[in-house]
Amino acid sequence: MKTSHILILIVIAVAIGILISSMGDLSTYDTIDSAKAKPGKFLHLIAKLDTANGKEIEYDALKNPNYLSFHVVDSLGGSTKVVYMKGKPPTDMERSERMVLKGKMTDSAFLCDDILIKCPSKYKDEKAKISTVAK
Repeated sequence: MKTSHILILIVIAVAIGILISSMGDLSTYDTIDSAKAKPGKFLHLIAKLDTANGKEIEYDALKNPNYLSFHVVDSLGGSTKVVYMKGKPPTDMERSERMVLKGKMTDSAFLCDDILIKCPSKYKDEKAKISTVAK
């Protein structure tokens, strides 16, 4: 074999090794029920804020500015309490269409490390502008 062929094979082998090692970082979205079956494992949940039956967002900046708790419900109807220990609620959390929660499930609640929200108003305004321009 020529030296160039050997170098190409080595580059291909290294690329395959990098792809295989990065596959461990890939994650999928879990439902609340599947998250309860995997306690302690880091995962992503897609859910909506649950304010039914008097459930409210618990945040008091005077008592503990780093404690936030609320309830969420997923598209299959599963619900759980979420505890976020990194500060105040994200802006417009109450108006969010849905949110992605990153963290770990425990017996009593989902311990959240990060909250990503999707605010519907931004996308609705853009659709309205597009539809008026098209006419």
